[in-house]
Amino acid sequence: MTLADLAARCNSHVGNLSRIEREQAKPSLELLYRLAQALSLSLTDIFSVAEKKQLDSGQVALNATFISLLEEDRQLLLEFAQLLQRRASHPMDSVSVGQDSLPADATDADAPNNDTEKSPD
Repeated sequence: MTLADLAARCNSHVGNLSRIEREQAKPSLELLYRLAQALSLSLTDIFSVAEKKQLDSGQVALNATFISLLEEDRQLLLEFAQLLQRRASHPMDSVSVGQDSLPADATDADAPNNDTEKSPD
């Protein structure tokens, strides 16, 4: 979503939102309500980000990306994040695959030896 798109959605001006984005102006409470509605957020979401003393640039980028996604893509991103959390609690380095877990037809004894066998002419 561009700044122009957001301005149109919240009935504001691009220049006004640009000044707010660059911290050269502060939004009114009324504009915050309209911004929250345009971004499908609550005022609580907006204030919780604003209250953070030091914003993690990765978190800000993730939030901006999340906001710009379609609703079904937001759900997909949340599911992916939950998958990553589960993987973090069960690291892959603790998983091992032994020979007994391979299918029977994948063993070396069953594999043809290409050095001794000739294909028919």
